[in-house]
Amino acid sequence: SATPHGSTTGTGGTVGVAGPVEVENLAAARRLAVSALAAAEAVGRTGAVHAADVAVLAAVADRSDLASVLLERHRAARAELGANAEPVARAVCAWLEARRDVTAAAGRLFVHPNTVRNRVQRFGEATGIDPSDTFGAVNAWWLCRTWLTPG
Repeated sequence: SATPHGSTTGTGGTVGVAGPVEVENLAAARRLAVSALAAAEAVGRTGAVHAADVAVLAAVADRSDLASVLLERHRAARAELGANAEPVARAVCAWLEARRDVTAAAGRLFVHPNTVRNRVQRFGEATGIDPSDTFGAVNAWWLCRTWLTPG
């Protein structure tokens, strides 16, 4: 069965899809499909995921140079958050991935909704990023995902 995001439930696996394309564009389509797969896996999507459905995530994943700049810009905020940086980052990601639904994010994290609210607010205070703003949300999600990535 299809989810609202276009992925399939119950399959247990993920596949990146791009196309249809002409034969001369197969190499580019393969690259897009691989990027779609990585992006889908990063946010827990399963089934067939078209590159167009995760275009922003795929673009973000391909720009490690910009991720490095984002990390450097917010190095002091990460230090200020200290041991709370990981739970704050998880809350911000969960909240944004739940379409800013505090209750859904809290359920996903097994915490009280006020905990999510407080952590999102703490993130904004530490970084100066407003995750309720469209572009702030992209930066917040990207920064938090980068903080949560090992290495």
